[in-house]
Amino acid sequence: MNRLFIIVISLLILSGCATNKKFEKATCQEIHGLFTKSISCLELKFLKINPKKYEKYETSHNLILQALADQVYQNRITNAQVWLIYDDIISDFKKSKKKEEFLISVLSQYS
Repeated sequence: MNRLFIIVISLLILSGCATNKKFEKATCQEIHGLFTKSISCLELKFLKINPKKYEKYETSHNLILQALADQVYQNRITNAQVWLIYDDIISDFKKSKKKEEFLISVLSQYS
């Protein structure tokens, strides 16, 4: 009886850890669905990429998020489009050599 109890408790603990790992790997889109509801999640995920290096770009990134959300609120782009645009922005940002200039040009495009 004690062994069965220990096995059940162990399985519950392991499944809880697995669920937490799955949540960590989930994208903001999977968690929230709507871009406008996922701003905080996207801010955190951006900083998690490289906290020391990307901290100086946080303000520009947050302004871009707000500009994109405004585009959705104003019905200029759809939720599906904004997710694709955001993914492209982050992908291009990671590749860019002059990151701050890149973010400013993106911000001017969507403001």
